Amino acid sequence: MFNKRLSIDAEIYQTITKDLRFEDLAITAVSGYTSISDQNVGTLKNQGWEIGINSTPYKSGKWKVDFNFNISNNKNMITEMSEFVPTEEGNVDRNGQFKRFLQVDNPFGSFYGYRFKGVYTDLDATRARDASGNVIVGPNGQDVFMRFNYPLTDYTFQPGDAIYEDINKDGNIDSRDVVYLGNSNPKLAGGFGPNVSFNNQWKLNLFFTYRLNYDIVNGTDMNTTNMYGWSNQSTAVLSRWRNPGDVTNMPRAVYGAGYNWLGSDRYLEDASFVRLRSVTVSYNWGKNLLKKLNLEEVRMYVTADNLYTFTKYRGQDPEVSMGKGAFGITVDNASTPPTKRFSFGLSTRF
Repeated sequence: MFNKRLSIDAEIYQTITKDLRFEDLAITAVSGYTSISDQNVGTLKNQGWEIGINSTPYKSGKWKVDFNFNISNNKNMITEMSEFVPTEEGNVDRNGQFKRFLQVDNPFGSFYGYRFKGVYTDLDATRARDASGNVIVGPNGQDVFMRFNYPLTDYTFQPGDAIYEDINKDGNIDSRDVVYLGNSNPKLAGGFGPNVSFNNQWKLNLFFTYRLNYDIVNGTDMNTTNMYGWSNQSTAVLSRWRNPGDVTNMPRAVYGAGYNWLGSDRYLEDASFVRLRSVTVSYNWGKNLLKKLNLEEVRMYVTADNLYTFTKYRGQDPEVSMGKGAFGITVDNASTPPTKRFSFGLSTRF
C-alpha cells in the first residue's frame, strides 16, 4: 500500500500433530521393565495467528527510515493422550518441586502448586480455622494447629513457617490444596525495530524482541532464599522471621527441615519483557574513493547485543526456554546476567 511504503503479512493457522512420540516412557515394573525407549501416545493441536508489518514511514532527500514489526499468538492444546502415559509428575510434598499434569484440553508447560500467603507471626496464627474463620477444635476439645500432609508427613507448622492457603479449610495442607499457578507459554511474542539510513552510507539498525504475559519459576530466588543448607544466600534473607510478632514474607531459617520452600506462587513471576536485542552502526565508503582503490564495496560496522532488557522480573534473565520433555516448564536458575557482546567488523568486495 501507499506506493510500497507499507506491506502487511497476516496468517491464521491450525495444525494437528498426531502420534506424538515420548522418549523413555515410564511403565509399571510388573513386566520386569521400568520404561519404553519411545512410543507414540497423543495428539496436539497448535493454533494461532501472526502479523508482520514492513513500512517506510519517512523518506526525504538523503534520509530514509524503515520500521518493521511482528506479533504472534500461539496456543498448544492436548487433544488426545494414551491411557498408558503417566499424566503427572512432581511431588508436592517435597520442597522445591511443582506439580505438572498432562490433561486433555490443557496446554503443555502448565504448572501447579500452593498459594503462598506469608509467614505465621506467632503461635496463635498457626491455629487451624474453618471456612467461617473459627478455630477448629479436636475431638477432645483441644485446638487444632495447621499441619502439612497429614497423616503421611504430619508436620505441624511453627511460628515463622511459610503460610500456604488451606483451600478446603480442613487444617491440613496437602495435595487437595494444590491449584493451577501458571503457564510457560507467552500470550504474545515478536520483534520490532527501525532502520535509519543517510545518503545510503550511514546506517543505524535497532532490533527489539519481546514476550508478554507468561510465567516462569524464579529458581535462583528459590535456591538463594530457602535457608535450608550451607549454600550462600541472598541479602533478602536478612528480613527473615526471627521472633514471635515479626511481620515479614521471609520465613525463618531452618537447617535441613521444614517446608518453607514448597512449589508455590511465591517463586512464580510474570516474566514479560522487551529486550534491545541488537544495535548496529555501519558506514559504506563513498563510490569515488572505492573507484580509486579498485574496490566495489567497503563496509565498516560495530554491533552491540543484549544491551538492555525492560522488565519487572526480578531474576537475571526473563528469556528462558521451556524445560525438556513433556513435563518441561520454564525455570530460571541463572546466577549471572546474560552477557553483553560487542563486535567490530570490516567487509570488502572486489
